[in-house]
Amino acid sequence: MKKAINMAMTVEYLRSSSARHCCARIPRSVLLAVLFTSWSSMASASDAEIRAEMESLKAQVRRLEHRLESQTKDRKATNHVAKSDASSTKSDALWPDVFHYKNVSLKPGGFFEFGAVHRDRFMGADLATPFGNMPYANNPTAHDGETRFTARRSRFTLQTDANLDDETHARLYFAADFLSAAQTANLTQSDSFNLRFRELYTSLDRSDFGLHVSAGQMYSLASLNSRGTTPDAFLVPPVIDDQYLPGYTWSRQPGVRISKDLPYDLQIAVGAEAAYTNFAAPGMNFTGTVAPIPANGVSQTLPGTYYPGAYSQNPIGGSLYNSLNAVTFNHVPDLMTKASWDPTLFDRKIHIEGGGMLRNLNDRTFGGNHDVWAGSGFIGVTVPVIPKLIDFQLSGITGRANGRYGSASIADATFDWTGAPQPIHERQLLVGVTVHPNPKTDVYAFAGGEFAGAQYSTVSLPKTAYLAGGVYSFGYGNPGFMNSGCSIEGSYTGGPYGLIGSCVGQTKSLRQLTGGVWHNFYDGPGGKVRVGAQYSYTIKDSFIGVGGAPKATENMIFLSLRYMPFN
Repeated sequence: MKKAINMAMTVEYLRSSSARHCCARIPRSVLLAVLFTSWSSMASASDAEIRAEMESLKAQVRRLEHRLESQTKDRKATNHVAKSDASSTKSDALWPDVFHYKNVSLKPGGFFEFGAVHRDRFMGADLATPFGNMPYANNPTAHDGETRFTARRSRFTLQTDANLDDETHARLYFAADFLSAAQTANLTQSDSFNLRFRELYTSLDRSDFGLHVSAGQMYSLASLNSRGTTPDAFLVPPVIDDQYLPGYTWSRQPGVRISKDLPYDLQIAVGAEAAYTNFAAPGMNFTGTVAPIPANGVSQTLPGTYYPGAYSQNPIGGSLYNSLNAVTFNHVPDLMTKASWDPTLFDRKIHIEGGGMLRNLNDRTFGGNHDVWAGSGFIGVTVPVIPKLIDFQLSGITGRANGRYGSASIADATFDWTGAPQPIHERQLLVGVTVHPNPKTDVYAFAGGEFAGAQYSTVSLPKTAYLAGGVYSFGYGNPGFMNSGCSIEGSYTGGPYGLIGSCVGQTKSLRQLTGGVWHNFYDGPGGKVRVGAQYSYTIKDSFIGVGGAPKATENMIFLSLRYMPFN
């Protein structure tokens, strides 16, 4: 009887909801041990002992319930922390690096920039310095400085990639900023500057042929690459000045390029790029005359100082060119070729390149066309002297009519006494070192220069229907040009002392020493915050003329604050 009662009470308790809730989480071996112990005890105990045993059993079960409840609370707390960590991690990675549309990946890029520049000689320029406009002492701007703030270089980029088939890859690249100035752009009140695209090109790559075809607006094949010859690997100096520095060879212009992979880390490329010619007109000579050039439609009272003919034309409305900017006569694109070698020496991946450029210059005088060919050769080297610590780069070009491919934009050509184009010989050289003292900081120092050769003649021409007659000094760098007024403030065309002195001052060389630093204050899932500072010292030397060889200097300080949300 007592055994039955004891068993019934035990079974009844185990049937209760709290017991079932507890026992569902208690190992079966524990329950069997408890039942066996209680059955054995009841089999040989008195009623008082049975009641004591039952109370003890209930106490054990309550202790087990309490332990289980504590474990449940701990598990819930752990899960809550894990969910919080996961939520935090998810909020840190707000967006993917690449977006997808159908079979196309889209990768945005770019930065917002607040920039500032101070120059001790006024040039009326934004972050891109027109080095050739550095004023001599005759100009009032050489005696006052300027400070400019700007956000116009803020840039947006977009790169798309797609596999057209197993062997063909397609890429589109677009980059734009606000460094364009329409006729309505001004600094008066609203700073209404407009958008422009820097690069816009597409590339098709065939892996089975090792062939790469690129077309659109991109950096020139004459620009330095960090690897290969394709347009996505161009390398610019790390300076803040958007015109870079004298000695850097570059251009961004429409063109087409074909690159071919070869064994032993070699690659070759050929290309054709849009042409334009910077002409330099002759200046006043020691007799007070100015040599004639093709008239370009200039109205004149004959006899004057122009030959009948032209070398450029201001576009008419509807041409999709700005009618205020002349377009030169160019019926042949600039032709380029380049070879590159990217070997691994020890633990260093170096880059060596070399190439050539062929240009056609032309104009028209006296009813006939003049065509002149000019060529140049260029080289480039990049070497990680100490990997991840010190990088070295060198580039240069020498030849004729390569001036517009240099940051200083020295003239490509002038005119001889017949009115035909006369290419100017020029050399460009850039050398620089970038040091990475830690992953967040880059420190750099660069030196560069562009050097033009003199191309001139001095002839005596009779009086004709077009000329007044006399001794005329033609070309570029002619020692007969007047420089006597270059040190007299106000002695310039239209100035108060223009009649007693003149300053032709054609540029012989432009040289610059510069250094700076970039530092990443933040670099994480939220992008990158970067600040930079640059100082440069630039010297412009002129050819010697009557009155000497003037010189101009410029000290510049640049500051930049960039936020790169996509990096």
